[in-house]
Amino acid sequence: MQKNLIVEIGTEEIPAGFIPSALDALKNRAEERLKDNRLQFKDVRTLGTPRRLTLWVEGLNDRQDDLVERVMGPPKKVAFDDSGNPTKAAEGFAKRNNVTIEDLEVIETERGPYCCINKVIEGRPTRDVLEELLPQLITEIPFAKNMKWEDSGFRFARPIRWLVAVFGEDTLSFSLAGIVSGNESYGHRFHAPGAIKVSSDLKSYEEALNAAFVVVDQEKRREAIREQATRLAEEAGGRLLFDEDLLDLNTFLVEYPYCILGSFEEAFLALPEEVLITVMKEHQKYFAVVDGDGKLLPHFISVNNISPKDPDLLKKGHQRVLRARLNDARFFFEEDLKRPLEDYVKDLAGVIFHKELGSLLDKTNRIKALAGYISSIVAPESRATVERAAILSKADLVTEMVGEFPDLQGVMGRVYAQRSGEDEAVALAIYEHYLPKSSGGELPSSLEGAILSIADRADTICSTFALGMKPTGGQDPFGLRRHALGILHILEDRGISISLEDLIEKAFDILTESTGLSISKIELKEEILTFFRTRLKNELVSRGLRPDTVEAALKACFDEPVDAILRARAIEAVRTRPEFEPLSIAFKRCMNILKGETRSCLKEELLKEPAEVSLYSAIKDAREKVLPLLNEKRHEDAMLVLLGLKPAIDRFFDEVLVMAEDEAIRANRLALIYEISSLFLSIGDLSAISG
Repeated sequence: MQKNLIVEIGTEEIPAGFIPSALDALKNRAEERLKDNRLQFKDVRTLGTPRRLTLWVEGLNDRQDDLVERVMGPPKKVAFDDSGNPTKAAEGFAKRNNVTIEDLEVIETERGPYCCINKVIEGRPTRDVLEELLPQLITEIPFAKNMKWEDSGFRFARPIRWLVAVFGEDTLSFSLAGIVSGNESYGHRFHAPGAIKVSSDLKSYEEALNAAFVVVDQEKRREAIREQATRLAEEAGGRLLFDEDLLDLNTFLVEYPYCILGSFEEAFLALPEEVLITVMKEHQKYFAVVDGDGKLLPHFISVNNISPKDPDLLKKGHQRVLRARLNDARFFFEEDLKRPLEDYVKDLAGVIFHKELGSLLDKTNRIKALAGYISSIVAPESRATVERAAILSKADLVTEMVGEFPDLQGVMGRVYAQRSGEDEAVALAIYEHYLPKSSGGELPSSLEGAILSIADRADTICSTFALGMKPTGGQDPFGLRRHALGILHILEDRGISISLEDLIEKAFDILTESTGLSISKIELKEEILTFFRTRLKNELVSRGLRPDTVEAALKACFDEPVDAILRARAIEAVRTRPEFEPLSIAFKRCMNILKGETRSCLKEELLKEPAEVSLYSAIKDAREKVLPLLNEKRHEDAMLVLLGLKPAIDRFFDEVLVMAEDEAIRANRLALIYEISSLFLSIGDLSAISG
């Protein structure tokens, strides 16, 4: 028989940012634990609000599956005599396992025929298993921070106030953190705080809570907020400035969403739009409203957790709070504008970046030097602009506005640079050097911003590694993985060809000159290159490229990531061709032959056999075509040229003895194989390709 299971963990309000990951973990771990305990089910869902995390399992069997366990006994020759009669060894084995001699089975193993029995362990009632399993499952839910509130020492994101556990028609009984499970949930804290009897039927459960002003399904709350906010924005004559992150946040801040349209004085529109949006979003969790051209209107939309008797009174309260925040922002803005942005640079000397790395001004100077180096390679004409932007890049960190609203770093730098009369390219680079802000986020649109972002991130990575604070396991407190991916994404997006090894070495030179740190540059450089290589391999595999394809490209050369990406794509593109696999096998043969051999110069006059003469001619023709194609970034076309070498390579190995007795002939044929391998290695090491 199959039944449904509903489990609800009722708590004090859990921080909104904790809930999505907790629900994911609860679902995944519930599926794992049920399978581990041989409990069959149809589906698992999780629902959640700030005051409850709910697990619903559909179609859960009312008993565990039986477990058939094979128990091995003595060898057949020990268990039975020559006449086939059981010995004392067989009788003892049967007796120990409560079976008869007739129940013994003889099977073939690697060591010969052995006796065994198939022992059936009968499954337990699901109810009994769940009463043991559920407390463990709840304990395993991970949170960024936990708290302790009762004597047992149990920890959870917030204190647990009730537990619901209903399996079919039965109420499960277990205790956790001093709470005994039951079949009663509780409604909205203000509108319906009383107890509610719930069942394991999901529809009935949702309806019971909805009647108590709780929309327990997060997707339904999200859509309710979206619909209400969109409608109110249209009523104000505009449209909602949609923000997915803000929508997610509000979804997990409320149990019963009620949106209100408010307004503020038009005079505040004189502030930069980014300031207004940040104040509304970061401090008040409000949505902004814009007109058809995307310009801000003097309206906002708040998401509330109550359905008020007097909506106008609630609106006035929101407007009063926002007005105070906007007045503060206007004061900070006007105070900051009393000084040009350049004047703030000297204040960076008073802000410690790290005790061993100096101040923010020291970091600024390192960024300038490294950005200048990158510019000299990829855009010499932009070097002056990049260096000017580098000097000003961190200046807004010591302004009043960014001190109050840290998320505006870079944004205010751009605004203040414009107000100070700086070139627009400088102002844009100041803003864009913080991009991307997250994985898959917006990338710099200007070359100057891209160069400055690379320089800033490279300095952070190298200086952090130099201090021994590299990422370990799941710990990455300085976001170095994000910085490395940011560099790789920018290089790819802009098509910037630059040596990572040279960039890292230059960053270390600047760092040691600036700080006087004594570091093992060669060892650290290898660690950082491996760090970048791992990031790039994982990124390309996540895009659908096969791991061995990526490994083939990176194994050949990784130093210029953009080139490595193009080569990986080229290899992946031709892998489906019939000639690719046998050619990769031939390449592996070449690499195996060359192991331990010393490379010598190829002498054309020593090529005697027609097959080796033909191969040498094919290699020369291929090289003349491949190198220009690589320079033009036409890596797939270059790979197709190399595939055309297959007949010549096959004929060579069929007709020519590479390891000839004549030492000069042997060395020359090895040199010819070196020519093959070096040509292929200009794209990828095909020995990494799986058969």
